[in-house]
Amino acid sequence: MPGINFRKYCELKARIAPYELKTDAETVKTVSIINVLLERTLNVDAGASTEGRFGMSPGQALENYMGRAEKYIAALERGEYPLKGKATEPGKALVDHSFVVKDGRVHLFYNRDFVGYEWDTMPVNTVGHAVTDDLVNWTWEAPVVSVDPSKFENYQVWSPGVAEIDGRYYMYYTGVNYNVAQAICLAVSDDLYHWEQPEGGAVNPVVKPGAWCPWDESHWSDCRDSMVFVDNDGTAYMYYCTSKYVDVPDGAVDGEWTGRSGENRPARTAVGIASSNDMIHWRDRGAYTFDICDITLESPFVLRRGDKYYLFYTNCGHGTAYAVSDDPISGWKSLGMLMPWKIPPECPANVPSCAEVFEFKGEWYISSCLREPGCEQYLELFRLTWNEDGTVTVGERVE
Repeated sequence: MPGINFRKYCELKARIAPYELKTDAETVKTVSIINVLLERTLNVDAGASTEGRFGMSPGQALENYMGRAEKYIAALERGEYPLKGKATEPGKALVDHSFVVKDGRVHLFYNRDFVGYEWDTMPVNTVGHAVTDDLVNWTWEAPVVSVDPSKFENYQVWSPGVAEIDGRYYMYYTGVNYNVAQAICLAVSDDLYHWEQPEGGAVNPVVKPGAWCPWDESHWSDCRDSMVFVDNDGTAYMYYCTSKYVDVPDGAVDGEWTGRSGENRPARTAVGIASSNDMIHWRDRGAYTFDICDITLESPFVLRRGDKYYLFYTNCGHGTAYAVSDDPISGWKSLGMLMPWKIPPECPANVPSCAEVFEFKGEWYISSCLREPGCEQYLELFRLTWNEDGTVTVGERVE
């Protein structure tokens, strides 16, 4: 028996029907999101739970799904494109991502999340791929990496980060087991379309945190959102989101500190760092904390400009922040918030996040994925200016 909102659902489906006939990318994108929101409305109205394995997040409510769908329909009826400037594969949420610039095109690799569903309700089990010539019009290619039930990453795959060495591409992604223990896994490619495990057998995961972290594959353990930066001397540095015992100094690796206090020691969010000379075998370089992060630090991204290293990261609950150093593994100095969210978010994740910085056709850009309540999340690109004093300025959005 249909619920009390079934008639409203049918009315909204009728209003959106004429737009199903259109084929331009903006309308197709918007209609796909409207339909996902309306289907989620219908199944929740019929009794489906919105509570995942770890509780329920703000925005996972029938009223939110239907209200946002109706708002988008009304915008289309006014001749507007409500998702203009927000890129996503039709019907999907686009979250953590990585860019590769090759032959005048940008390749995008990303989490294929689900609008209307938290990750613990609908597993994120593939990494997506898209290409563009102009940062506005995207071609959505086939997914490139998936969960493997026979390996560590048997539950979900998140946050791809791609680096290139001598024409070979290395994708470091977060493998997640069913206990939500996370570790960094690797796939390689020569053409950005076909990805496989590196030669020499099963090496995954390639990175786990050191003993300075309360990591254990039997329970939720943070080791995600990796990216790899290759320095001028050929040394590769990996940065990832993790946690570190509070009694361990920043940068200390196994055996370099004393005073362990046994089990259940307090820990806090941190950036883990590892280094490599072959992109496969990694040396632990410890972890670093940032005082301005009071909830969770996620999605670290590092690049070098001149003799300075810049670290961009998500300061959950606040927005995108950044830091600078003269060294790729130590001495980080916070430069504060770069893309703040001025309204206190309902959920710490509902802030500008997942920043990546890249140069394309002589211009610099920074990305952001602002998550709306109900797990709508899209890719936005903004122009970026490097200032003479070593800071950066975020400019207008690419549309």
